[in-house]
Amino acid sequence: MSGIHVPWSSGTECVAKYNFKPGTEQDLPFCKGDVLTIIGVTRDPNWYKARNTVGREGTIPANYVQKREGVKSGGKLSLMP
Repeated sequence: MSGIHVPWSSGTECVAKYNFKPGTEQDLPFCKGDVLTIIGVTRDPNWYKARNTVGREGTIPANYVQKREGVKSGGKLSLMP
């Protein structure tokens, strides 16, 4: 592993791997399994600016989420966490 993190682009969907309780009012709280959409990068490469499914925005820790991947099942494309 090179240790170089390539930022996800705006519009990338990700799924929460853990529950996250905000440390500041800029943070976006979420629960494991929540789908979030990346809307930008922050100065800190370990954090993203994201939006949840109800439109609330805030910063999220990059290591608490994973990129949402499409999975083929029975010839159909399914978005799975």
